[in-house]
Amino acid sequence: MQGEGEAEAVAAVEGADLFEGPAGGVAALQARADESGIPAGAKGWTHTPPAGWSIDNSRMPGGGVTEWRGWAFATDEFWTAAQLGQSRETNVRARNVFAVADSDEWDDKTHGAGQFDSTLVSPAYPVAGPGRATLSFATDYKVDGPQTGDVYAVFDNGAPQLVKSYRADLNTVEHLPVTVPAGASSVRFQFRYTGTNSAFWTVDQVSFDS
Repeated sequence: MQGEGEAEAVAAVEGADLFEGPAGGVAALQARADESGIPAGAKGWTHTPPAGWSIDNSRMPGGGVTEWRGWAFATDEFWTAAQLGQSRETNVRARNVFAVADSDEWDDKTHGAGQFDSTLVSPAYPVAGPGRATLSFATDYKVDGPQTGDVYAVFDNGAPQLVKSYRADLNTVEHLPVTVPAGASSVRFQFRYTGTNSAFWTVDQVSFDS
């Protein structure tokens, strides 16, 4: 049973980790850049993360389709219209604006040598002490070639610890157990996706219950 302070901490985390809305919402969405199949002027994507979130593109080659170079934040209407008939329509659990890594669309324009390799990093969530906690999020992971998807937990400034690897199609709401070590005060989660002309990974409705 949670104490009053723990319950308040959980509520604060769940209210501030969405990709849309007044708490932690994304920046203004942009019109298309390279996606010629989307009507001119249609707005629905950005690379600017919500407050507390970040994107590590240090391993990304230059070039490729601008909208999808590394993790992006997009609406379903904009992302699905990028290319119909490639299972983007299955992303039914996402709401409003969600995070997406799409190596298939990124590869549709010339880019530097190397594969899509981008990491989405969550805000630092407080932990209530050693024991078991739960990371939850809606996800649609689609495979159409060699690719990887991995979720890591980073406690304080420690080394990343693998929480789960994705190597096969999965469209669900995840509730992943996370072991909190003694002495930890906070945790960040990393969503690292790699691939070239493979498929995609979407993440939305992220919450952490400690």
